[in-house]
Amino acid sequence: MRYISKQEQFWIACSFGREEAAKKLIEVGVDVNWRSYVYECYPIHVCSQGKPSILQMVIQAGADINALDSGGNTALHHAAMSGNEINAQMLLSAGVTVDIVNKNGWTPLFNAVYWNHPSISEMLLASGSSPFLKNKNGRIPLHELCRTKSKDSVRILKNFELLLQCMNKCKREEAVNSTTPEYKLTNENDGLNLNKTTLSNCEKSIDLDNMSLRACTQNDLDSEADFTPLLFACYHGHLELVKALLDRGVNVSVTDKNHWTALHWAAQQCHADIVEVLLDYGASIYAKDLRGCMPYSVTSDIGLQECLSPDTEYPNIISNGHVTTDDEEDDSDDDEKKATVLKSNRQVLSQSYPISRNDSLNSSVLSKQLGLLELSLIENQMEISTAEIASPEVYINTV
Repeated sequence: MRYISKQEQFWIACSFGREEAAKKLIEVGVDVNWRSYVYECYPIHVCSQGKPSILQMVIQAGADINALDSGGNTALHHAAMSGNEINAQMLLSAGVTVDIVNKNGWTPLFNAVYWNHPSISEMLLASGSSPFLKNKNGRIPLHELCRTKSKDSVRILKNFELLLQCMNKCKREEAVNSTTPEYKLTNENDGLNLNKTTLSNCEKSIDLDNMSLRACTQNDLDSEADFTPLLFACYHGHLELVKALLDRGVNVSVTDKNHWTALHWAAQQCHADIVEVLLDYGASIYAKDLRGCMPYSVTSDIGLQECLSPDTEYPNIISNGHVTTDDEEDDSDDDEKKATVLKSNRQVLSQSYPISRNDSLNSSVLSKQLGLLELSLIENQMEISTAEIASPEVYINTV
């Protein structure tokens, strides 16, 4: 059996929540800042995800609250990832640095939003964590929220509101502080009114600008390199988040570097519910990427292909019922006009040139009668074949 040192025993006690064992080992003088070379982290990292009582003991015993594990994470990163509210608050109260970044450029706030723990996000934002810091992929916390693997839409929307409120607040303060001196009035009340006017003018665009921020990674192989929050949400299938963004006025036709729209990505990922919402908000099925591909051509879902496929013959027809074309309507109108003209001409010929059934036809009279008939048809912009008139004798004899 391998010998286990007291330091290893302490690390194991912290990891598995063995409070009494951890307490005794602290009393006999173990080093609370000893790093496990097996797990490449400190006791404070493992207990930050476990029992608050053990974390409190470790902090009181002098543990470094900003110690980094092999990935560059602090204990606060771990608490934020696991959603342990008590431990997160304890670390914040102990004075942990709130925006230390790990090797991926993630602060604890990134962990809180990506793993969808709005209560932790709220604590971190209230403690001064920045919602605008970018990780190594050029993404801010809002982008990572839109990429979350969580399907809890209620908590996702809560995180969304928290981030947006903080982002808007930061931008409003920036707008006020950046007001140029020549526009600042000496009168205190006038200055207050100016600030209110500035805020009023900026608030509408600030909200929209924050929701339209793009990721900016330098990795050309990253398919999500320059996504906006809407593109991320459509790609990862977050229906309620898509609705929230569109309700706030985000451009439904926004594209990425390859000119793929949100509809392209929703179709490609076979998110039929999101496709429906995007169409309701005016997304175009005719949008083309750099290769000329429309949304219907990038999906493997047969139903979506049929739904998004443009009708080249009748592009403006929406109804699934019987469609009467202009030609069919014209043909129907022509038939009615022909019948009316023939009936009218029969009456005219009968009244103007009465001929009994036993009378022989005079060629001059016949020519005159046919001339009247043709003139009538021309005036009505109609064409009629001689077959429809039949023979002149039969026509006149039937009058």
